[in-house]
Amino acid sequence: MLGDLVERWRVQAMRALQGWATEKRTLRGLPVTLINTRPDIDSELVFRRLDTALGLIQQYRPATFAQLTQDFSRIHVVRYPCRAAFYPDSRTCLVELTFSVNPEFTEAQIASSIVHEGMHAHVFATGKSDPAERPDEERLCRQAELEFGLAIPNGEAIVRRATESLQLDDEDVAPVIDWQQAQQAIAEVDARATSRGRDEGSRSSQA
Repeated sequence: MLGDLVERWRVQAMRALQGWATEKRTLRGLPVTLINTRPDIDSELVFRRLDTALGLIQQYRPATFAQLTQDFSRIHVVRYPCRAAFYPDSRTCLVELTFSVNPEFTEAQIASSIVHEGMHAHVFATGKSDPAERPDEERLCRQAELEFGLAIPNGEAIVRRATESLQLDDEDVAPVIDWQQAQQAIAEVDARATSRGRDEGSRSSQA
């Protein structure tokens, strides 16, 4: 009984936190929802970098951009175990929160991940998505990344990553992910980040 109550309170707290941290905007015609559960991440920076990433697709691969605006219903920026994902049931493109602001990755690399998920979305929209053909679909997505990387200035990192992925065998190009383990890793990282934020805030208030 007590365990059920604790779990219920935890779920309610998470919903309240997400409601407090959620912001919606439209970027280049696409609805974007940001769920910023990290106090150390600037929401304005997220939106700015995402807008720049979308702008790169729009500028250098206009046909791709037009297609993804049809195949995506929205973009969600959230904490997630990988850079990006596509949820076919809701036609939602997920962009990972920390990836979107990590200075080690350029806006072009964010754009490349969106292009990748856009290909997943297009395969689904055309009714050709088949779990049995997952490695082949993944290669289509990597090919889309490669073409994007070749089309933009300074796209070498994108080209290199896509080329390396295209050379993998079926098992490695579409690996099976242990989502429970990945979520646990995220929880540990976020706990440390939140703890650092509290410590810095405490030091500032005592200064």
